[in-house]
Amino acid sequence: MKFKNIKIKILLIVFLFLISANSYYKTYANTKGNVYLESNKDVIEINEEVEISVNIDNFTTAAYTLYLYFDNDKFEFVKENEEENINVDGNRIIYVWYDKEGGNSPRSGETETFKFKAKEEGKATFNINGEFYTKKGQKVETSFKEKQIQIGKEETILEKQAKEEIGQDKNLSNSKLQNLRLNTEGMVPDFNNNTYDYYITVKNDIKDIEVLAIAENKNSKIQIEGNSNLKEGLNLIKVQVTSPDKTSSSTYLINVTKTNDLESANTNLETLAIENYLLYPAFDNTVTNYNVEVGDDTEQINLLAIPEDENATVEINKEDTLKEGNNVIKITVTARNTYTKKEYLINVYKRNSKEEIKYQEEQKENQEKLNGIYEIQRISNEEEQNDEQEKEQQEKTENNQKEGKEKRNHLVSFFVLIAIVLVLASISILFEKRKDKIK
Repeated sequence: MKFKNIKIKILLIVFLFLISANSYYKTYANTKGNVYLESNKDVIEINEEVEISVNIDNFTTAAYTLYLYFDNDKFEFVKENEEENINVDGNRIIYVWYDKEGGNSPRSGETETFKFKAKEEGKATFNINGEFYTKKGQKVETSFKEKQIQIGKEETILEKQAKEEIGQDKNLSNSKLQNLRLNTEGMVPDFNNNTYDYYITVKNDIKDIEVLAIAENKNSKIQIEGNSNLKEGLNLIKVQVTSPDKTSSSTYLINVTKTNDLESANTNLETLAIENYLLYPAFDNTVTNYNVEVGDDTEQINLLAIPEDENATVEINKEDTLKEGNNVIKITVTARNTYTKKEYLINVYKRNSKEEIKYQEEQKENQEKLNGIYEIQRISNEEEQNDEQEKEQQEKTENNQKEGKEKRNHLVSFFVLIAIVLVLASISILFEKRKDKIK
C-alpha cells in the first residue's frame, strides 16, 4: 500500500512537469522563425515582369522592417503605387510595416510582394534581411533564404567564354587590374581596382617580392618594376597597366618598407573620426579609403586623426570650406623613421539643396515609422506589465486564501484538541466518582 502511494506521487510530479513544459513551449517557441523569398516565375525574358514575395514561417509578427536587395543591373523595381512605407536606395528596398491595431492582427505566411522588370540576360539573386517583432515587442531570431531568377536562356560555359572574349575585345580601353597579390602577407588595404596605393612592411631578409597582377582585359600590357633587390628603407613597386588600344593606362603603387625595426615603421592611425558624422566603412587602420555625407549647410568639419605611435606625425590636407559634391581630404601619416608614409583618404560628399530636402523628408518618414514600432513595443510592454501585476495580485490573493484556510484548519484542530481534553477529563472524573462509590 505504501509503495502504491509513492508511485502515484511520482506520476503526479511527472504530469505537472509536462504541463509546465508545454506552457513554456507555447510561450517562447515563436521567438525563432524563417524568412524566405518566393517568385511566381523562375525563368523570364527581358522586359518581362516577375513578382518576388516575402514569406515568414513558424512565427507571427506585429511589426517589421524589410531590406530586399536586388541586382539593379539586371532588374528594375516596378513601384505600383506611392506607398509611404517603401524607400528605394540603389539596389535596396526598405519596407516598414506595423500592426495599427496594436498587435491584434499580426502577419504570417506571405507578407509582401514586390514587382521587378528584367533588363539584362543572366542569373540574378534576390536577398532578404530585416528585423521582426512579436506582439509583445520581442525581437524574433530569424534565418533568411535568398531567391535566384534566370533571365533569358541559361548560358553554357562555352557561350560564356565566347561572350567574355568578345567583351574583352570590345573593351579595348580598359586598363584596370582584376587582381593584385604578393607572395608576402601584410599588404594593406585589401585590393580594389579603384585603389591605386598600397603599403607593406617586410624584414631585412626579404630580397625580392613576387607580384601577381591580372588585368581585367587579358590583352592589356602589364609592366612591373621595383620588386627585386629591395634595399633597406623605402622601396616603390610600380605596376603599370596599359589598355590594348594604348589609349589609357593605370599605375598601381606598392610602398614597401624594409626594416627589422617594425615599430619605427608604424604608420597606423589609432583614431580617425569626424565630429557628428559616421565614416563609411567604419574605421579600421587597414582601410585607407572612407566616405561621409554631410548636409547642405555644412561649411566645415572637425576631423580627429591620432596615430598609434605617438612619435609619428600626421598631416591633414583639406580645403577650408566644403563645396557641393565631392571633397577629398588626405591624411598623411609619417612614421618615426621619417621615410615610411601612409595616406588615408576621406571623400566628403556635401548635399545640394534639393538633395537635402529629399534627405530630410526620408529621415522624417523613417522616424515616424520607427515611432510606430516603438509605440507598439511600449503598448506591448505595458500589457506585459499589467499581466505581471494581475498575476502577482492573483498569487497574492491565492496565498491569502491559503493562509486563511490554514489558520481555520489550525483553529479547528485546536478546538478538537480542547474537546478531546475535556472529554478525557470528564471520563476521568466519572471514573474517580465510581471508585469512591465502590469503596
